[in-house]
Amino acid sequence: MKFSAIIASAMLLTASIITVPKDVFAADSERLDAVESQIQTLRDENAFLHKRIDEVEIADEETKQNVMGIANLVNVSGYADVEYKLTDQPGQNNGFRIHHLSLFFSKDVEKDWRFFSEIEYEDGPRIESNNATDTTSKSQGLIFVEQMYVQYHPHFDWDVRLGRFLTPYGYWSIYHYPPYVPTQTYPLAFKVMFPEVSDGLQLRKSVNMSEMTLDTHLYIANGSGNSGNGDRNNNKGAGLRLNLDIISGLSVGTSYYREKDNLSTMSAAYGAHLVLTHKAVRVLSEYIQRRNRPQAVTSYNDTSWYGQITYDIGEWTVAGRYDWYDANDKVSNNNRYRYTGAINYHFAHNITGKAEYSRNTFDDPLEQDYNEAIFSIVAAIGDL
Repeated sequence: MKFSAIIASAMLLTASIITVPKDVFAADSERLDAVESQIQTLRDENAFLHKRIDEVEIADEETKQNVMGIANLVNVSGYADVEYKLTDQPGQNNGFRIHHLSLFFSKDVEKDWRFFSEIEYEDGPRIESNNATDTTSKSQGLIFVEQMYVQYHPHFDWDVRLGRFLTPYGYWSIYHYPPYVPTQTYPLAFKVMFPEVSDGLQLRKSVNMSEMTLDTHLYIANGSGNSGNGDRNNNKGAGLRLNLDIISGLSVGTSYYREKDNLSTMSAAYGAHLVLTHKAVRVLSEYIQRRNRPQAVTSYNDTSWYGQITYDIGEWTVAGRYDWYDANDKVSNNNRYRYTGAINYHFAHNITGKAEYSRNTFDDPLEQDYNEAIFSIVAAIGDL
């Protein structure tokens, strides 16, 4: 009986399995396929993520290399300005002017050594050559290496420069860049009574005296009228600039330069400057006199003075300047005057729009007085 019961139970179980609906097996198969598909999808996504991680690591290494490469490159900065001028000066026309494109290149070569240069492109320079004769067939504008020196600066309070540098005198010669001055026109004595640049050796030293600071520049150079190739005479020019910060916002100084130029004219220039800043108001003034002793002509002096005031109102700056220049104290009716008014709007810290008007007058009846208006946009890149 027991064996018959076992046989009967087995036959009953087999029959129950055989009679299970086929759609039950189909459903299980579909679920297995779905699970396998999801597993494959996860495997694909995992492989993609591994690939992206590898790419990010590679990109990160490339970024590090790029950053290190940039850090080793030369620092580039500069400025550019474009003008439109209206004038009734004889021989001059109204028009646009691509005035400056100046590029600065600097690099800390070693801990105590620095290289610096300034290349100025003025009036959109263009030079074309005649290939057959190696001569210039067309030239426009100006290309000028305004500065190029190697600097040794072991300490913050002194340094030495060797090469070409801006002749240190007064105030405007050092802080004359268009993004930071209110006018496109500069004082009448600028680039006239002191050389614009000097090729030689300069020593700068700063001395703290109680609450005051004395900055000194002492230099020796080839002198004016010489190219970067060398000196056209055996004489050397020498100069000194002193600037004393008396209290916050008040500085006074003096400048001196002496040379015997390529025409054997002995000259000595003396200057004094004052800068007073109080809140939004700044007063700037410079006085210069130069004593000239040509070989074949009577000695004479030329003298100049200007006073400028600026006032900041939010994004606006209003400025006024008076200029006077006497080219020769031995000649009567030789004075020239310029009265300038300007307004600036600072679109950003490095973009300025300027509008200025100047009235130019002469004591000489043969010279014709004229008016001039200049509208300009100035943009700076980097630190000047």
